[in-house]
Amino acid sequence: MGGHTVRELSSNMFKVWKNLSKTYKIALLMLLFIMFIQLSTLFYIWKVESSVLLKKEQKNLEYQLEVDANFLLNHLTGLKKELEFLSILELMDDLLTNDIDKRIGVLLTKKAHDMGQGILLVAKREGRVVSTSQKRYNEKNYFVFNVPIYASFDRAKKIGELELLYPYEKLSHIAINNPSQKLWLTPPVAIDGFFIPSVKESIVVSKYLYSILTGWRLSLAYEKEEALHSIKEIEKVLLYAFLISLGVLLFVVWRLSIRQIDILKYTEEIVVLKQTFLSTMSHELRTPLGSILNLLQHLMVNPKMEEEELDILSKIENSSEHLLEMINNLLQLSKIESNSMPIVKKSIDMVALIEEMIEIVEPLIEEKSLELKVNLPSSPQIIFMDIHIFKQIVMNLLSNAVKYTHKGSIEISLEKREENYLLRLIDTGVGIAKEQQANLFSEFYQASNGKREIRHSCGLGLALSQKMAHLIGAEISLRSEGINRGAEATFSFSSLSSEI
Repeated sequence: MGGHTVRELSSNMFKVWKNLSKTYKIALLMLLFIMFIQLSTLFYIWKVESSVLLKKEQKNLEYQLEVDANFLLNHLTGLKKELEFLSILELMDDLLTNDIDKRIGVLLTKKAHDMGQGILLVAKREGRVVSTSQKRYNEKNYFVFNVPIYASFDRAKKIGELELLYPYEKLSHIAINNPSQKLWLTPPVAIDGFFIPSVKESIVVSKYLYSILTGWRLSLAYEKEEALHSIKEIEKVLLYAFLISLGVLLFVVWRLSIRQIDILKYTEEIVVLKQTFLSTMSHELRTPLGSILNLLQHLMVNPKMEEEELDILSKIENSSEHLLEMINNLLQLSKIESNSMPIVKKSIDMVALIEEMIEIVEPLIEEKSLELKVNLPSSPQIIFMDIHIFKQIVMNLLSNAVKYTHKGSIEISLEKREENYLLRLIDTGVGIAKEQQANLFSEFYQASNGKREIRHSCGLGLALSQKMAHLIGAEISLRSEGINRGAEATFSFSSLSSEI
């Protein structure tokens, strides 16, 4: 059921497209082209530009990481320099004399407070803490760097050490302004409780540090979603534009479908009416024309008729026969268009049939003193064919060759190529201009080259012959080198299936 509906819809759409005007076709093709450009751009941005932007962002992050690393190292180096300054104060000589009073403790506490960030300052002598800015602490929770303390009266004599304890918590939670970015340190060895953040799908850059933090790695992450935000916005706009274009296209196609289906129905009705009209009129006209021709023939055999009167009657007879031929052609054309012309398959000897057609036109050929060249197989050629259609096509082609040839010759040949037969008629007649040959098989088309017989043609013979040829799976072609250079008509056909 679904497949049938799809096929029916496809068939209707094809009919609609086939019957659309050029303007509508161009408009729809332009809309499809715009949609293709939008989709291609969307795909390009998604596949190529995203990658380019990510590489660019990675470069920016590497630069930013370098700045952040220098800032962090400069900050810690500054702290170390302050520590070195404290170590050379004369006050530190108290460590040597073991005269420990509150002065060092007050100094360390005040200085640690000034530094902030949870920093502790510790003075040691021979590995033993002698003064600190905070009595209770766990050294495992701090990053430690120290400087020696030398005696003020003898700079070669080391009397102790001054240590700066920087909380690991501050190193593991480095503040950064952009909420979509994360900056963190990774220690060279595992440290209990040292926080390393988890990151979403991100661009990550890292570098190993030097100086105070030798062996530590600083990393910077930027969420891809945020990095590609501008691209995503462009993709969103293009996607919306594509969907809107698709909606417009579907709406236009829907409206055109409704309109074209109505037009098709109307056209089919008109075609049926035309076929009915042609069929009826053809029958109605043939009857009085037949009577007229009978009366003319009766008058023409009357011995009392004068020569001048016979000439007039002959002209009337010729005109009536021409009119009857045109009516017969219209009737046959109507039958073909309404699919009411049956195909009757019979076994025939086509060589005998062609010779029979030649015999009919031979008097006209002799009357014009034309040379007739016949090249047909000597043996019978039996095929399955509709005799009526075959004879009419051959007769039309022969009649055209004789009608439009006034001097020279007509050559008729038949040859077999694989499964096909080729019947060729080559004449030395009036010929056809090359620019007119494309329209020769159009209904009512008359090639105009100034010849009287062409001007008086109704333009149905070749069109009707081609339509009849298509009924039996055959093809007619006609070519000419130009006016007054003759013409070559080719009838290509094959045996019909013997199945009824």
